[in-house]
Amino acid sequence: MEDVLTEIPPPSRFFQEDLNNFTPPSPPLPSPFLLFAQNPNGAAAEMPLRPSLLIVALSSPSLHLFHNVSYKTLIGTLILPETPFSGNSIDPSLKDKSCNIYSLPNPQTPESPTLLVSFQCPIAAERCHAVAKLLTSHQIAPQRVLILDSVQTLNFRGKLSKDEAAAFKLETTAERKAPSLKLEYFPSASVVDGLGAALLAACEIKNIRAALCVTWPQLGALVLSLIRSHIFPALDLELSIDSGESPRSRPKMAPFSLCFRPFVMQLLLLGFAILSTGLRTGDPPLTLDYYVSACPTVFEIVKKEMECLVLSDPRNAALVVRLHFHDCFVQGCDGSVLLEDTITLTGEKKASPNIHSLKGFRIVDRIKNKLESECPGIVSCADLLTIAARDAVILVGGPYWDVPLGRKDSITASPELAEANLPTANEGLSTIISKFLYQGLSVTDMVALSGAHTIGMARCENVRERIYSGEFEATSGINPLSESYLNNLRSTCPPVGGVGDNNVTAMDYVTPELFDNSFYHLLLKGEGLLNSDQEMYSSLFGIETGEIVRKYAADPVAFFEQFSESMVKLGNITNDESFENGEVRKNCRFVNT
Repeated sequence: MEDVLTEIPPPSRFFQEDLNNFTPPSPPLPSPFLLFAQNPNGAAAEMPLRPSLLIVALSSPSLHLFHNVSYKTLIGTLILPETPFSGNSIDPSLKDKSCNIYSLPNPQTPESPTLLVSFQCPIAAERCHAVAKLLTSHQIAPQRVLILDSVQTLNFRGKLSKDEAAAFKLETTAERKAPSLKLEYFPSASVVDGLGAALLAACEIKNIRAALCVTWPQLGALVLSLIRSHIFPALDLELSIDSGESPRSRPKMAPFSLCFRPFVMQLLLLGFAILSTGLRTGDPPLTLDYYVSACPTVFEIVKKEMECLVLSDPRNAALVVRLHFHDCFVQGCDGSVLLEDTITLTGEKKASPNIHSLKGFRIVDRIKNKLESECPGIVSCADLLTIAARDAVILVGGPYWDVPLGRKDSITASPELAEANLPTANEGLSTIISKFLYQGLSVTDMVALSGAHTIGMARCENVRERIYSGEFEATSGINPLSESYLNNLRSTCPPVGGVGDNNVTAMDYVTPELFDNSFYHLLLKGEGLLNSDQEMYSSLFGIETGEIVRKYAADPVAFFEQFSESMVKLGNITNDESFENGEVRKNCRFVNT
């Protein structure tokens, strides 16, 4: 049958023999890592550092001031394998391209010194997420974090004068309860991105007290004086700052059996990084033709089963897409969401964001049985779910995208990460953005992926607050159609908690079984069913998200294109451990015995 739109098939729909025409993807960069000469609190090398304060210096003024702080001790460095060390000096210099880690004396808590990380090289946007996780990982467990960055003029909504210094702050929920910096908050509608934003988001997820301080101008005596007078006093440190380079101002070197010097250490680390890329398992790149030999019918099998399931009940499409999303936001796309509780393993199904909202497990079982009969022990449950989510969207009218494959199934699950990482119905816009940024997904990805709610259903428990607190009326205004819709919602969802909690209603009441851009039209009218959805358009902080909502409401092609791209990015959130220790489960509900 001819394509009703064009005689030429869309370029993304390829034949099997065309697979070899694709340019092979670039090999993934080795992960950044930390190397320490010694643990400043005297613990064993494998124990995490637990500083009372972690200072991350990103701005030029903060780098200059901390470079001239006396009595700091160089204890390690953060290695980015893509950053060359050639040209770096023997002793630390502001001209070096380095990310050195120092210990600063802290008389208040001598048992847990303050750590300083000086970033003297730019961090690429695609690496910010990995670096932020590294600085709040099992190697460093800070009690409090202070990030010093500069105002980015292109993202600042307001007036800035080169003759006046200014400082603003953003902070996590934990820090807001006991703020340490007495600064004005960053103006609304202004944006901070890069490593500073990624670190703040990581701290919010892990409930760490953290503040991001941005200063203006980017250079000059005024801003240096501002930092010394308004920020340094809040650090509870005895900092002695020299005016320039001298033997006294050079940092002390921690003892190191190989003559610990930055350039020597970096040279050694460079060799280690090169060797480790050949020795470590690493993340094998996902490829489009991963099963072309081992199970060439995998796409056909999944598609056929999904066609039957969606034809019998179109709501099955939304169930599979939701399963895929909830899987990838916890440990990456590794099938951990499918695991049942056992004596030795606690699954993610009973975590509060999952316990009542995830349904499509029997769909996965049915597809897995077909695949095992055709290609036993070949196709992972994580790949199965990724393909099924794509086919589910297509079968209800959504766009096509190519699905890279090669994931392994994890042998672990994390209900704790499910509680922390998954967005919930009544969270604010800033919290949800931080959760997407933490996964390496942008604000645009967040708005586009939320468009999947066009085929979703919501439980009464998740909409009750919005329809009875006055928030629905506040965003939708007073008009007969909105009032009629609200009355229908209230008839489905009683006001008393615990009564009718499991009653469901469509998030897109206009075309609930069709994947289109109707969801965004409802947001423009203020009729979004979930607070978290409506916040994208109605929030005072939603300048950028509101513009994207309007764009997708006006241009369904733009929405489809971005949704396809964002779904690929979502599916590419991988679990490092599953590639090294993972498996291909025979039954998606249990690890192999």
